[in-house]
Amino acid sequence: MREDRNFVVLFYPTSVVHFRNLELLKKNLRGFKFLVIVESWVREKARHVLSGIDPEEQIAVENGRLQAKTWEKKIDILYLSMAYPNFFRLLLVHEAVKRNIPVLAIEEVNQLALNDGIINHYFLPIDNLGVASFVEKEEFLKLGIPEDTLTVTGWPFFVEEAAWGHTRVHDIKKEYSIPSDRKCCLLFLGSLKEYDMVSLETRKVRREILEIVSKGLSENFQLMIKPHPIETRTAMEEIKKQVPDALLLDPLCPVEPLLAQADAVATRGNSQISLLALLENKSPIVVPAGLNTIFHGCLESIIADSALQFRQILERYAQGEIGDCQKILAVHFPLAPEQAIQKVKELFDAAIGNKRASGLSKKIHISILYAFLGDMKQARNVLAGLPKNETLLLLKRLFGRHISRDEFKTLLDYFPGKIFRWHLQALYARRLAQHRGRNELSQSIDLLSGFDGDTNPHYFMEDILLRIELEYRAGNDKRAEDLIEKFYDNYAVFDYFRQAFDMLRFVYYRQQKSFMLRKMLWLLKNLNTAYSRKYIKNRLGS
Repeated sequence: MREDRNFVVLFYPTSVVHFRNLELLKKNLRGFKFLVIVESWVREKARHVLSGIDPEEQIAVENGRLQAKTWEKKIDILYLSMAYPNFFRLLLVHEAVKRNIPVLAIEEVNQLALNDGIINHYFLPIDNLGVASFVEKEEFLKLGIPEDTLTVTGWPFFVEEAAWGHTRVHDIKKEYSIPSDRKCCLLFLGSLKEYDMVSLETRKVRREILEIVSKGLSENFQLMIKPHPIETRTAMEEIKKQVPDALLLDPLCPVEPLLAQADAVATRGNSQISLLALLENKSPIVVPAGLNTIFHGCLESIIADSALQFRQILERYAQGEIGDCQKILAVHFPLAPEQAIQKVKELFDAAIGNKRASGLSKKIHISILYAFLGDMKQARNVLAGLPKNETLLLLKRLFGRHISRDEFKTLLDYFPGKIFRWHLQALYARRLAQHRGRNELSQSIDLLSGFDGDTNPHYFMEDILLRIELEYRAGNDKRAEDLIEKFYDNYAVFDYFRQAFDMLRFVYYRQQKSFMLRKMLWLLKNLNTAYSRKYIKNRLGS
């Protein structure tokens, strides 16, 4: 690739960390000019990240869209920091497809290390996805992501030690007046689920983690807690109340220098931090609090389910008995930083040299996502421009909610990948909600088998709730209860979902109600959702 001209990359970052990643990309990718999409939250809450971006390279979002003139520029690549489907990202991808602009994404974190051993973010129809490891590639393939779109790039977003000089963290013992002969245990917390639905850390989980770590430390250790960057003041106060002797660090403190200076590192084992600690030759102590992590079945010796186990692991570390952590890195960080950067360069160069024609499957995927996100007009418009075949005819019937059971079964057979099937099953659940007879519903609901939110449940949760209701209506009380049991603890932290679960149980489960009461509850639920949930909540409490 020639480096004497700038290829233009339209970049959409969705967090402060992604702006830092942009700096690393700009440093290592010669010959590429980045135009950065800037949403209102950046200017309101994180204006500092714009200091290194020329105002002429900032693309504003207005009313949830980019100005039409943006697409009049010569854009060679659309690069997404995250390919999680939402309406704005889908619009970006659709516009790129219409203009034959290749779409790239690189995992911002190791997905398997982040989300209880599941892939949960990158479902948009993109041309090239750089993944962190070969095992992650295999997981994407299981979901039905096309193999020719996946490249193992490793994880390229390492911050060099030389770059720490501009941070305000230099010597944590000196900064926090910790005696030099006292050791520091650094605990990294995730974000609370009630503030970040993607998170797996509820208040109950957090209390358990804090108790195990604080009681497991010996007196010669100072506990230092690094909260998640989005942590709220109220949550910080609750942490301090539970562990008053701990030092709470600034949530925005850079991670790398903290890891380098810590004597011990504790995590839940479901974040990039665990892997970064290993790269700093710091074996983490994993406090999973019920979570299945990448360390289970591979390195059980560093897992602490109790304060006693935590202290025992610390004692073994003090004696130099550190487990073979390299085998974790070999699987989840298979490429060295230099190799990862080279792979990313090759990914960008390949996108420039091999622009793809906008394929039929990509446009079908876009239409399905529009339908799932509720824009049926856009979904139908995309299909209208495609050559007619049986698949498209069945999709149109599904979008119009006229599809029969046998037709939907045929349609599912065209989409073997899980992620495509889940979107279609969500749309079919909305179709089944129109059924009134139990017999008809009982014959059709089996086609929702497998739609249970094992990947990205928060993304599908509204339709999972609908499936629970349909299972009740079909007489499958046990199946409905199993689904509620699966999700209740994690989602009852939100009033909306707790009241929905409670209402479904009240209306349907083992309750002998008169016809008029059932009809009244049904009308309330469908015509005035907020009131019905308040009504049911009061009934349950009375």
